[in-house]
Amino acid sequence: MKIKQAFLTLTASILIAGVGVTSSQQVSAAKYSKSESRSVKSFQKKYRALNKKVYDQINLYETVPVFTEKFNPGTLEPDYIKTSMNYINYYRSLVGLPSEDNPEKDNLDAQIGAGTLAAIKAAPDLNAHGLLNYKRPEMISKTDWETAEDATLGNINFLEGNSSASAGEIVTDLLQDKNNLAGSGNTGHRALLLSARATHMGIGAAYGENGMLYSVENGVFADDILRDPAKSVVTYPSKQVFPIELLSNNTPWSAYFSSKEIKSTPTIYIKDLTTKKTYRATRVKNFKNAHYSDGYRTAISFYPGKTKLVNTHKYQVKIGSYYSYSFRLFRQK
Repeated sequence: MKIKQAFLTLTASILIAGVGVTSSQQVSAAKYSKSESRSVKSFQKKYRALNKKVYDQINLYETVPVFTEKFNPGTLEPDYIKTSMNYINYYRSLVGLPSEDNPEKDNLDAQIGAGTLAAIKAAPDLNAHGLLNYKRPEMISKTDWETAEDATLGNINFLEGNSSASAGEIVTDLLQDKNNLAGSGNTGHRALLLSARATHMGIGAAYGENGMLYSVENGVFADDILRDPAKSVVTYPSKQVFPIELLSNNTPWSAYFSSKEIKSTPTIYIKDLTTKKTYRATRVKNFKNAHYSDGYRTAISFYPGKTKLVNTHKYQVKIGSYYSYSFRLFRQK
């Protein structure tokens, strides 16, 4: 499944570095500390509890949208919204952030946003944010159009070709930010999902007559931007333990600073503390305050380069002289 995005997803035997390793060997290689072991078990339990149900045009809605003379954005199956938020809050817990609430008004606004994108058959590009360069059709009221303009300033996801997807796949795709239409290394979707100031989020989704699924995470709110951050630094991968399934060599890594302003583009090194090998991060970008609407004063992204990602290995990330931390990989499943 390839999803396009607009700017701001324990077996007895596993594969390690391409070699089959038995469960007994895995335990020997891991050397988890007691606190790491507790965290891994806790996250694995949370992941198992997440709903993996797949949705399509038939089972996505409680009330089907209407895009004819009288616009009706429809309503989503409640479990879809609940599952979306469960994934969001699971990922926030991975990086040590508090859970977000899910007010009904946020959901209603997000659904108006998604329904509007579906009704106008919006192209999968950056103009979908805020409905830029789109003219309001008569079937959509001025009030709904203005609501949609605001709601679509949050995360938008495009799934083409009458495809089906689980709620978790949509959230995970935005989290990994591998397909950001704003360019390689831009992690604006992730920054919103992992905002240190965010406290609430709305979920919307609708299929257009063109067969595209438009998903909206309504999460840009003035009251959140002005809050004190829950954490001063949020990284991906996060410190302590992190799921290997959420990483790959084409998944950008990131470091967000709530208050620190970093003007330069730092050199970043990743050291495998298990093998003692050091790698230099590639494609390092400093977006500075480009993600300030997500609550960050500095946003840095980079790729792991030739770093070999191996389950159970421990890594250290050094971001110039600004920040350093370590984490160990584990499998969610």
